[in-house]
Amino acid sequence: MGNLTRRSSKVIASLLAASLAFGTAGYATEAVSNGNSSYSQDQKVVARVDAQKAIEHVRYLSEEIGTRPGGLENEYKAADYVADTLKSYGYEVEYQYFPVADQYIANLALKDGKVWEMGAAPNGLISDNSVKAETIFISGGTKASDFVNANGKIVLMPRAATVSEYRTQVKLAVQAGAKGVILQSLVGSRGNYGQAFNPNLAEKVNIPVYGASYIHGEWLKDEIKKGNSEIGLTAKHYSNLKSVNVIATKRAKTRSKDTKEVILGAHHDSVVGAPGANDNASGVGLMLELARVYKGYNTDKDLKFMSFGSEERGLLGSFHYVDQLDQAGKDRIEAVFVPDMVATNYDKAKNLYSMTVDGSKNIVTDSTAAAGARLGNSDILPGTFGSSDHVPFHHAGIPAALFIWMGIDSWDPLVYHIEKVYHTPQDTIADNVSPERMQSALDIIGSGLFDVVRKDVPPLNKN
Repeated sequence: MGNLTRRSSKVIASLLAASLAFGTAGYATEAVSNGNSSYSQDQKVVARVDAQKAIEHVRYLSEEIGTRPGGLENEYKAADYVADTLKSYGYEVEYQYFPVADQYIANLALKDGKVWEMGAAPNGLISDNSVKAETIFISGGTKASDFVNANGKIVLMPRAATVSEYRTQVKLAVQAGAKGVILQSLVGSRGNYGQAFNPNLAEKVNIPVYGASYIHGEWLKDEIKKGNSEIGLTAKHYSNLKSVNVIATKRAKTRSKDTKEVILGAHHDSVVGAPGANDNASGVGLMLELARVYKGYNTDKDLKFMSFGSEERGLLGSFHYVDQLDQAGKDRIEAVFVPDMVATNYDKAKNLYSMTVDGSKNIVTDSTAAAGARLGNSDILPGTFGSSDHVPFHHAGIPAALFIWMGIDSWDPLVYHIEKVYHTPQDTIADNVSPERMQSALDIIGSGLFDVVRKDVPPLNKN
């Protein structure tokens, strides 16, 4: 999911509205038995979707490939993996490329060979030649006396709260003769660990200046305490970049000029320094698993499985896709389902939400709410959220919704909880993925989506 500090992140989710979301007109609800819908269309999905298969995709993306910043090689590897998987299911697949801004990526190498990815300041030293030195930790860094031991050292310190303040930290480190600066990101107001970032310097400096995630800073402090303080710093400026969307199409069984189109789309990129298991390999894994299940079913509508690039850089892939459509193409799209962060194990993210940009209901929210009711699953709730790939479709007048696990305090619907390790190196399967929540998301989203695209089969005439 995109960076909440860069885009609208207002969340208004009334828990009282949850009861209104179920039993929506137009989508049948039936009594459930032992938590299982007796509705045959649901069983076509629920009986076949497998959270472990979805999580195997998560594993490959987050562990075999790793971090996937938009426009770089690992994003292409992720796109190829998605494309190859969809081709193996028999879908028509195409790539859609679009330009993205430069990246400044830093690597910190420990003596044991481990390498951590961070953000580099464009105005700092960008070099493939490693700067090696002992690292010291400074708890403040706001006055010259803090740097008495910094000459010839790499300085790790918590970044100050504002850009102007951390620019002062860097300036003092340079004046003290430091060989490099690592600014440790902060813990957020809701306890979320801070992510890697590109420090914004007012003027050029001749030493590397990196923005580390909060947990990388903690890990590096541990290494210093253990006597492993010598590290190497390298950075690279990547320019003339392109990111990529992957689009697979399942044609309707019977098509006409009026045939509608439905999209299930998730972003495959991650932020710098984060393997992105839940954000958003989980959404891609869910999309691929539903693509596997749907491949043998007839549909009355064209169904597109999409993997968006560079969501984390400003929803660039989904905006590009929508912007290149003519009005007729936009009018054809009946519904857009966007799974983003659908498998977290974070205890405070208690419910799966179906979020729209303005909080209004549409065919996507209605179909999944009805599916949740049929399945006897009380997890899915309505809400308002504007920070993922549903946004460009909404702006174009296309019904769309985001699916995400989240917790919202009943006493204040503007206080929400996403996982503690969102956008950090700890967004891994081991630390942040729940098979049970993946299964719940597969069941609800899969059944709601199938209700929208399925081909009606007339009942047998027994007279």
